[in-house]
Amino acid sequence: MSADMHERTALLLHEAAGLFKPLANEPSPFGPSPGYPTASEQVPLARFHDEATLTEGVLRRLEPWFHIEREVSGKHPTGRPCRIDAVLRPRDAPAWKNPDVALGIEFKSWYPHVINASRKDTTGWVAQAIDYSMTDWAGYGRLPIFMCPDPFMRSREVPTGVDSIGQFVDGLLGKFNVGYMTLFNGVGLTMLMHGYNTVWSERYGVSHGKKWTLRSRTGNRS
Repeated sequence: MSADMHERTALLLHEAAGLFKPLANEPSPFGPSPGYPTASEQVPLARFHDEATLTEGVLRRLEPWFHIEREVSGKHPTGRPCRIDAVLRPRDAPAWKNPDVALGIEFKSWYPHVINASRKDTTGWVAQAIDYSMTDWAGYGRLPIFMCPDPFMRSREVPTGVDSIGQFVDGLLGKFNVGYMTLFNGVGLTMLMHGYNTVWSERYGVSHGKKWTLRSRTGNRS
């Protein structure tokens, strides 16, 4: 990383730490780590009574790190118009494998807890995210899509004997360029794809985003 990028990252960290407001009474990702096991615990975004307040709270936290465009319109291959809650472009774009990367975020709020959502709600939202991954978004084209919060809830660490069906679902969604934005104790907002692989987080910055272009693919994905 160049000296300019180090300086830019330091400025972003300073700005983010000053603007930090907890979403669910979680500790700041810019302070000391709470340590194992709480650092690996997923924090449910349970206090948001509606989608609008969830969206505002999360995007406010992301603003130091990303340029944000809200309510972006697009067209699905079927011709149906679509609209996504927000599109993010990294402020530290040279740190990413694809410096032109843009990331779509779609929010849902099932109060009081996402795990109370019905199977119909969850599968419907996942289907929507897949549709959005194939949509041509105005000014962006196709985008990787991150659902917020994670509709399945997971530990940041892969548990022993993890469910093979869950692995299959995560892998399949990853092939469609669909992932999750969730919240972890001491790590903050985190983008996951292909299960437990961190694309980006507040505490550690860009991770697999340094290796993956996150470009959409069609057909053979091997």
